[in-house]
Amino acid sequence: MSRYCGEKDTKAILEAAEHWRQRGLLSDGYIFSDKALWCLENLKALDQYFINQLDEGEGNFFEKLSAQLAPTSPEVKQLAAEMLWVMLLCPSNIGINSKKAGIQKIWGWSGVPFPEDSPWLSDATLLGVGSAGMGYNNLRWRELIFLIRLTMALKQLTDGERRTLLGDAMSLAKWLEKVPECNSRQFRHMMLFMLFPDNFERIFGGTDRRKIVSAFSGKSDAQINALTAFEIDKELSSIRKQQEQTFKTSELDFYVPPLRDLWRDDRNVSWLITWNPKFWPWASLEEDRDSTHTGKTVNMRWSFANRNARVGDKAYLIRTGVAPKGIVAVGNIVKAPFEAPHWDEEKAADGKTRWCVEIDFTRIQNPLVDDPYIAFEELEKIDIDQQKWNPQSSGIEIKPQSAGAIEKLWEKVVGTPSQPEKKVVSPGAANAINLIYYGPPGTGKTYQLRELLKEKYSSTKQIISRESWLSQQLVDIRWFDAIFAALYELGAQAKVVDIAMHEFIALKARAMGRHQNITQTIWATLQAHTIDASKTVQYKHKSPPLVFDKSTASVWHMVGDWQEECAEQVSLAEALKSGPKSETDHHRYEFVTFHQAYSYEDFIEGLRPVTNGEDGQIAYLVVPGVFHRIAQKAKSDPKQRYAIFIDEINRGNIAKIFGELITLIEPDKRAEYNERGEKVSGMELTLPYSRTLFGVPKNLDIYGAMNTADRSIALLDTALRRRFKFQELMPNPGLISGSRVDGLIEDGEGGTINLRALLEAMNRRIRFFLNRDMTLGHAYFMNIKDFPSLKDVMLNQIIPLLQEYFYENWNRIQLVFQDVGPGGEKSDSQIICHSTLNEQDVLGGDHGDYDDLIEYWVAPPEDITPDSIRKIYEKVS
Repeated sequence: MSRYCGEKDTKAILEAAEHWRQRGLLSDGYIFSDKALWCLENLKALDQYFINQLDEGEGNFFEKLSAQLAPTSPEVKQLAAEMLWVMLLCPSNIGINSKKAGIQKIWGWSGVPFPEDSPWLSDATLLGVGSAGMGYNNLRWRELIFLIRLTMALKQLTDGERRTLLGDAMSLAKWLEKVPECNSRQFRHMMLFMLFPDNFERIFGGTDRRKIVSAFSGKSDAQINALTAFEIDKELSSIRKQQEQTFKTSELDFYVPPLRDLWRDDRNVSWLITWNPKFWPWASLEEDRDSTHTGKTVNMRWSFANRNARVGDKAYLIRTGVAPKGIVAVGNIVKAPFEAPHWDEEKAADGKTRWCVEIDFTRIQNPLVDDPYIAFEELEKIDIDQQKWNPQSSGIEIKPQSAGAIEKLWEKVVGTPSQPEKKVVSPGAANAINLIYYGPPGTGKTYQLRELLKEKYSSTKQIISRESWLSQQLVDIRWFDAIFAALYELGAQAKVVDIAMHEFIALKARAMGRHQNITQTIWATLQAHTIDASKTVQYKHKSPPLVFDKSTASVWHMVGDWQEECAEQVSLAEALKSGPKSETDHHRYEFVTFHQAYSYEDFIEGLRPVTNGEDGQIAYLVVPGVFHRIAQKAKSDPKQRYAIFIDEINRGNIAKIFGELITLIEPDKRAEYNERGEKVSGMELTLPYSRTLFGVPKNLDIYGAMNTADRSIALLDTALRRRFKFQELMPNPGLISGSRVDGLIEDGEGGTINLRALLEAMNRRIRFFLNRDMTLGHAYFMNIKDFPSLKDVMLNQIIPLLQEYFYENWNRIQLVFQDVGPGGEKSDSQIICHSTLNEQDVLGGDHGDYDDLIEYWVAPPEDITPDSIRKIYEKVS
């Protein structure tokens, strides 16, 4: 049943095609209007003014067609628009908006309002069902000529002859051979599919039609090239019947697995790898299984006897030896075969090695906990091409038809399991981590940091004590807010000594490392916010809100409209009194990005100007920086781990930003605190602004990320390099999943684009021109699932980055994209276009010794086709 087209919904397109058959071909009707457009008279006018007066000069298809149809009637112009509509029903490599714009443009020449509300112009109708290739657009005028001629030939038949012909699939296909250029016109294949979707395939390109026949029939290229289009149709019909019997289903399509992988040049091979629990107990099986069930991949080295595997190939893991036996995991090869020490430690000690591959498992099932899997008994039923399912070694190629069958069976049997409950990270202080990720842009450095903060330094269930929680809330608020909250909690009246003993004040002082002058701070704050009418407080530098007053007995209380003026502080006091919620998001980290103006004052602490009261006088207060704040939080909660994540760490002046902390961040110098905030061990230093003791807690981890492509920044400070571990992250094409886990995406034309091959090809040339530190990372391609998103990444991320790399040397960028040949000749589908301006053309003669000017520009999005991208990697050996 060739009507089946995988995930593509053809209902609206086939309904539109039937509408065309009834209104345009069987009668002299119309598609959009209420006029008789599809009549022989109008067709003859198109023949006279378009076919017999072809314009081979300058201009695009629409410009030439407009001039050619200018002498014709409005009805002829409307017929031309409806013919373009028919021609655009099948192609999926032309956007819906572009299709509508083209049809509307031609219709507009008739002077009649365009029927925008017509159901035959809906998005579903114009979505397309398969690729027409570049030739269909470039030679659109030829396709229109073919449509005009075949329609004229049909109209010259009697009504009975035409009805009989349009009701019999093979008769119509045979009859079409009478129309000139039938064998080379793609619309011929589109028309047959639209009118007879159960008899003809949605294969519109002649190259693909011949490739499929070659792959399945065994005929030579010479034999296939001698076949007519009708004879190829019959071959495809025969192949379909054979494959339906083989796979025992009629829901097959040559652009969808399993048939797709039996003829495409870019297919990946599937391999069978083995695991016998008797010989190798999989200690981390439960953890690895859980990881894949939450959408992560698990990277493992696996024994592999065959050295022909490639990055991107699929691997199925079969459990052998002991029951239950069968396929229990699937993944992709991310590192080609290499020699490594034997997995058996005793054999490895004797110097024995094994050939291995690295595999990213995307799904691991455990039959022992009732996970669905493909049982060995089901595998034995797959006998399409005599595949052996009991291999004696790991790394056996699965034959193509069996690979297609097992892929569909895996999807059917395994499905999508429910996610296991997320495990809570156990609290506790381990050795401090100082780690920097480095590598080219797009290698996942920032992603790695964000994954860490979610996994290790975030939690939903509240496991923090009330005291620790209060310390964290109080460390970031002003002294006024804390003092107000304490006085409010004491019934809105209290002496300073009572306020100083309140837990809010005691914990804030401890969190900030303050041990002296607390009482003085309370006195100064209360006086600064005393009402002007106070009889007991005479203070010059007051600041709003003015809500306090003092009795003659030195009891402070709140006065005036304090509830309204301090509504925010009241809410804060109520929240502090209530304490931590039973469940809340708890983030134990700070994230910061360094830059050239970033300073010690931003990171640790510094003086900040504050306007003091209505007189406008400036006061300078010591304000803690981001590192100081997270360190104080970690100090007040020593049983849990905290972290600071520093992106672009090499962009800042490290020596100035860290200052004296360069010593304190060393793991063996870290301070360990008890729950009361008292130092148990380690070092503390006196900070220069606040003059308070400060240590870097042992439970505070420091992570950084740096971009090796940024050559404008000096190397990291030597002292810092000695205090950090460094982990390199380089481009890894094997991590790119595409839309099908194998690195491929659909190109919207029935073909595919290999994202892994694309990245490898570009990086190969970048390494040649520049160096490995300026290659492109896999992260640019991780979220690409279709061709529009690939174009967006290329235009808005890759090309601007290459412009920066090559300092506007556009020719180098062209070479990365294979936009020019060895002699400078243009490719057929340039991404970076160019033209040459010479002296004669620009200045009109010889005006001196001027060199030719080459102008470069980026092709507009609508001109970038799948072929523009594929050429980047298809020419690389």
